[in-house]
Amino acid sequence: MMPHGTQWLLGAVLLACCMACKGGGEPAPPPVDSVVDTLPTLEEQEPRASVTFILGEDRSQFNQYYTLANHYYRLSPSERTEAVVTGLTSLQEVLRYLQKHPPANGRPYGLVNLVSHGNEFVDMAMTVRRGGERTSAESLREALRRGQLVPPDSSVVDSLTVVFLHGCAVGRNQALLDQLAKAFGGRHGVTVKASKHFEYYAYLAANKNPQSIRHYYARVWYAFYHPDSSMTENDYVRQLGRRYPHDRVRWRKGLRCRFQQSPTDFYHYSFEVPCTWDEVFDSPSEMPLVNSRGRRQRWIEEHEDFRQLMARSQVPEEYFQVKFFRRTYHVSDDSIALGLHVRATAGVICLIQPLTVADSAGHGCLPFVPAESDTAIFAFSRRL
Repeated sequence: MMPHGTQWLLGAVLLACCMACKGGGEPAPPPVDSVVDTLPTLEEQEPRASVTFILGEDRSQFNQYYTLANHYYRLSPSERTEAVVTGLTSLQEVLRYLQKHPPANGRPYGLVNLVSHGNEFVDMAMTVRRGGERTSAESLREALRRGQLVPPDSSVVDSLTVVFLHGCAVGRNQALLDQLAKAFGGRHGVTVKASKHFEYYAYLAANKNPQSIRHYYARVWYAFYHPDSSMTENDYVRQLGRRYPHDRVRWRKGLRCRFQQSPTDFYHYSFEVPCTWDEVFDSPSEMPLVNSRGRRQRWIEEHEDFRQLMARSQVPEEYFQVKFFRRTYHVSDDSIALGLHVRATAGVICLIQPLTVADSAGHGCLPFVPAESDTAIFAFSRRL
C-alpha cells in the first residue's frame, strides 16, 4: 500500500510538482519549441544587477530545497546572482526590498529570482503579505485591488527585467504569471518567467560539496487519491495507464522509489492540494445545515463557484475530501459574525523523471540545460 499525504524528499534534493509531458520510452530532453535570438543594443550589453530571494526555510532534513537553492545561486558558475536574500517570506517584502535596495550601478535589475515551494494546481508557499494568504492568481488580484502591493518604480525594474519564478511547474499557471507581472509593475513591461516542468536542486558529487549542486528539470506524471482511500500500487498503475495511454513508462519503478539516491533516479513523492471557501452570515438562522452527508452533498451541488474552484486545481472532483467548519468572527464594532469554512483536500502522487544528458564518461547524470527562451520548457507573462 502506498503511503499518503507526506512529501518524501531526498536530503539533497527538494521536490515540487510539475507538468505531465507526453511521449514514449525513456524521457529525453525535449526539443526547443521556440527560441528568440536578438542582438542586444549597446545599452543592453551593459551589465545589470541580479538578485535571488530564498522565500522560506527547510523544515526537515529530508527536504533541503531552500538550503540547496541558497548554495546554488551563490556558487553556480552559470546561474549565481550578485545577491542572495534570505529571511523574507512574502511578495510584499520582496517588492519593498527591491525599492529600498536599487542596483548600485543606477540601472534597473536584470534578473530577480524568486524561490518558493508550492504547486501548479493552486498556489505558492510564498505569501502575499507576511503571515497572510499564499500567493495565487486570486490572492494577488485582490491584494492589487486593495493597494496592498506597491510595485517598484522604473529605476528598479523595467522592460528588460526578468522575474524568474522557481517553484513547482508554475509555468502551467498563466494567470499567476500575469498577476505577478502586474505586482512588479506591469506598466514597466516586466517579464515573469517560470518553468512548465518540475525543478529541483541536487548534489552531483557524493561528498555533497556545495559547489557540485546542479539545477535540474524533470518530467512528471500524476496520480490522484482520496485522503480517506486505501489505494494499492496496482490501483495507481491502472490509473496512470488510463491517464497517459501513449506513454511507455515503468510506473512501478517510480512508485517504489521514495528517495533519490542519485539525481537521475525515477522516483515519486506525495502532497495534498487544498481548496478553501468561506461564507459569513449575520445571524444563526442564515447558517446552512451541513450536519449530515446528504446535506453536505447538496451544499456542494448548489455552490457552483466552489465546484469551479476545485475544477481549477485540475484534480478530478471525486478525489476531494470536503470538510465543513463553523467559525465565529469578531468585527470592528465588537459585533460577532458567523461563518462557514469549507476545506476540500485531494491527494496527489508525482512520479518524477529528471531530464539529463551524458557526461564525458557517457553517464547520463548532468542536467539538461534548456535555452533561456525555450517555450517548450518555460512560460512567460503576457504583455499588459
